[in-house]
Amino acid sequence: MVPAKQSILIVDDEFGLAEMLREMLRESGFEVTLAINGRLALDILEEGKVDLVLTDMMMPVMDGAELAAAMRRDHKHRDTPIVMMTSLPTARPQPKGLFDAVLRKPFTPELLLETLRRCLANADEAPTEWNPSGERNEQRESSDGLER
Repeated sequence: MVPAKQSILIVDDEFGLAEMLREMLRESGFEVTLAINGRLALDILEEGKVDLVLTDMMMPVMDGAELAAAMRRDHKHRDTPIVMMTSLPTARPQPKGLFDAVLRKPFTPELLLETLRRCLANADEAPTEWNPSGERNEQRESSDGLER
């Protein structure tokens, strides 16, 4: 049986970059969908599950941080890994755990693939604890059963 392809939703209003990323990720074995802003990404997410969201930070209608916050509040999508891409020299402060990784533009194809694969592998390891505001709980059980 052939394993199902992992799916990635690219959210970016720069069409040329989004198309280039889509082709590169398809050639690397991923199933890829595009959205031009966070609002359209949420519509796509309502249609089904994706394995990872790769989003730009600055977009019209709904930016990457707003998209990530909406996903973290939604029980169906809160554990989906979110990788933020930005050309900003420093990212604006975000709630802890909003993004699984941040990629500074420009980045190499190798760094992109390494980051996506690491985030996908981490998502398979253990469920995340979330508080009602959509932020990750930092407490984890240790091997002796005590929270740290």
